[in-house]
Amino acid sequence: MATIKDLKRKLRLVLRKPEGGMTFVQPITPFIWGKSGIGKSQAVKQIAEEYGIGFIDLRLSQLESADMRGIPVPDMEQHISKWLPPEFLPFEGIDAFKGTSGILLLDEFNRARPDVLQAAFQLVLDRQVGMHRLLASWFIVAAGNLGDQDNTDVVEMDAALKNRFIHFTIDVDVDAWIEWAEIHGINDAIIDFLRHRPHYLYYVAHDEDRVFVTPRSWEKFSGILAQNSSVDPAEITALLGPDIISAVAAPFIKYLELRQMVSGIDIVTRYKKSIALQHTIKVMQRDQLYSLNDAVIDALITLETVELQHLENVHAYLNTVLEKDMYVAFLRTLTKKCIDRENVFIDRYLQTYSEEAKALITMLKETG
Repeated sequence: MATIKDLKRKLRLVLRKPEGGMTFVQPITPFIWGKSGIGKSQAVKQIAEEYGIGFIDLRLSQLESADMRGIPVPDMEQHISKWLPPEFLPFEGIDAFKGTSGILLLDEFNRARPDVLQAAFQLVLDRQVGMHRLLASWFIVAAGNLGDQDNTDVVEMDAALKNRFIHFTIDVDVDAWIEWAEIHGINDAIIDFLRHRPHYLYYVAHDEDRVFVTPRSWEKFSGILAQNSSVDPAEITALLGPDIISAVAAPFIKYLELRQMVSGIDIVTRYKKSIALQHTIKVMQRDQLYSLNDAVIDALITLETVELQHLENVHAYLNTVLEKDMYVAFLRTLTKKCIDRENVFIDRYLQTYSEEAKALITMLKETG
C-alpha cells in the first residue's frame, strides 16, 4: 500500500498542474481507497492548495440524485421542462464558477445511494450529469472506504465502473502524519506519544467498537486540548478520551502522568544530584525513555546558555540510562536539531567529552 506522500506524488502525475497557458488535462480519474479518517481528502485538498486552485469536497453518501442532477422547471413558451443545476457544482453556465479552476472530490463514493452512484458514474465517464457539463478547468478525484477492513458499509461497484478509474490504495503513515502535525500545531504531547507508539495512530481494539482511533480523531482531540489549555490534559483525557480516542485514552493518561513526573529540563538541570529522579527513570519502559529523550532534546535546544552542569547531567544520563542504539539515536537527533536551530550544545558536548566523540563517530559508521 502507498503512503500519503506516495499518493500526492501520484496525483501530481495524473492531475498535471497547468502552466504557461497549458490547458487542464486529466486522462483518467483517480480513485483513492483507504480507511476512514486517515487523510484521503486532506491529501487532495493539499494538492489543490499547492496548485493554487479551488477545492470542493462532495460527500456522496449525504446526497440524493436531485442534488447532482438539479430539479426540473417548466418552460411554458416551449412547452418543455428544463433542469436547473445545483449551485455547489462547477458546471458550465453557473456565474459563481466562471473563470475558476479546481479539484472536485467525490468523497465516500462507494457509500452513495444507487441513484446518486449512477449520476456520479456519468460525471466520471462523460464529465457531465444530464445536460450539465463540468467546467474543463476542474479535475475530478474520487475516494472511498474499504468496507469490512475498516468497518464501513459500502456499495460494491461493478467492473465497468471500476475500470473507469486509476486505483490508489493508501495506508496510515505515521512519519508523514507527524510531519504534517508539527506544521499544523497539533498538541506536542500527542505528537510525542505517537512518535514512539505509532500503532495507536489508527487503532481498533475490538471489531465491534463503536469508537475507534484515526488520525482525524487525534486532530480533533488536539483541538479540544488547545481550547482548554488551562485544564490538566490528563483530566480532559480521563473525561473525554474514551469518547474520542477510545481504548488509547488509558495509555495516553499514563504517558501524560509520566511526562509530569519527569521533564526534559529535569534531566538537563538536576539528573546527577537527584537520587529520586534517577530511580524514577530506572524503572521506565523503553517507549517511555524514547519520549523522555525527545523531551531532553527539546529542552537542550531551547537553552539560552550552555553551562558545565548541563553537559555533566546529560553525559551522566546518556551513559547510565541509555542502551547503545538509543544513545546513538539520541545524539544523531540532537545533532540534527542543533544544526537546524544553530544551537551550540552538541559542539560543546563533543568538545568536553572528546573521547566519547571518537566512540560516537565509530558507532555512527557502524549503524550507517
